[in-house]
Amino acid sequence: MIRFEGAGRRYGEVRAVRDVSFEVPRGSLCVLLGESGSGKSTLMRMVNRLVEPDAGRVLLEGRDVAGLDPQALRRGIGYVIQSVGLFPHWDVARNVATVPRLLGWDEGRVAARVEELLALVGLDPATFGGRRPATLSGGQAQRVGLARALAADPPVLLMDEPFSALDPATRRGLQAELRRIHRETGKTILLVTHDVEEALALADRIAVMEAGSLAAEGPALAVLGRDAPPAVQRMLRPEALAFQRLGVLPAAAFAEAGPVPGAPGLPGDATLRDALLLMLAEGTDRVSLEGAAPRHLTVAGVLAAPWAETREAGA
Repeated sequence: MIRFEGAGRRYGEVRAVRDVSFEVPRGSLCVLLGESGSGKSTLMRMVNRLVEPDAGRVLLEGRDVAGLDPQALRRGIGYVIQSVGLFPHWDVARNVATVPRLLGWDEGRVAARVEELLALVGLDPATFGGRRPATLSGGQAQRVGLARALAADPPVLLMDEPFSALDPATRRGLQAELRRIHRETGKTILLVTHDVEEALALADRIAVMEAGSLAAEGPALAVLGRDAPPAVQRMLRPEALAFQRLGVLPAAAFAEAGPVPGAPGLPGDATLRDALLLMLAEGTDRVSLEGAAPRHLTVAGVLAAPWAETREAGA
C-alpha cells in the first residue's frame, strides 16, 4: 500500500530522514517507532505531502505521490494528530462530516456516515453529535478525530502520536478501540509513536527510526525479539525486554489441550502477557483459553515460550 524508496529530507545542514526504504503492506498496522528527533513524523508526513522528500520517492498504491494533487491526495488519506485539531465552532457531527462534504456527498449520505462512524468509535450519535469540542474529554475528542479521519472511507490512515497526551487508562482504552477498528475495517494504518509498549499493543509490523535512518523493520516479534537492534534495546529497560516481548506472542500458540475446571478464562486472541498478568492477579498457575476446543496455559509454559526457538518461529 505504501512504499518508501530511498526517501530523504534535509533541513539546512540537518538530515532529518536519510535513505529510508521499506514497504507497508495493504491492511497492516505498521508503527513507526523511535525517540524524539529520529525522523519518524517527518517520514510519515511524506505520505500525504505535508513534507516533500528531497531525495527518493514515496509511492501510494504504486503511484508516486509527488505526481498527485496534494489536496486530492490528503482528502483520500485519513490523518489523526496528537492535538486532534477539531474545529471548535462546529459541533461533533459537522466535524466528522468535513471531508465527505468537501467531496460533494449528498446530505443524506453524510448524515448516515456520521452516525455510523460515531457508533464505530464508541460514541452515541444522539448524545455526542450536537456537542461542541470544548465539552468533550480528551479521549472523547480523540475518538471524534478518528471518526473524522475515517469519514470518507480512505484506504490509508496516518496517525501521529495520537494518544500520547492522554492519561494511561484512556490511552489503553483507545488502543483497544483502534485494534478493534483495524480488525473491522481492514484499513492500512501507519502510526507514529515513541512508546515501545504502545507499539507492542498495536502493531503487526514495526519500523524503527534512529537519527533519521531506518534501524530495523519487519514483523513486531522479529523486530522486538531477543536479537533486537541496539536502537530498540536503548528504548527498553533491559529487565523489561522479556516481559514486553510476551505482549506480541499469542497465548494460543503455546497452549496445551484439555480443560482446567475452575481456572480463570481468557479470550482466544490473548497474548502471553495477558495470561501471565491474569495468573498473577488470580493467584493461580494456569488459565483456560476460550475457543471451540478446550485449551489451557500454565505459568511454566508462559515463562518457557519466548525462549523456545521452534515454537516462537511458529507463533
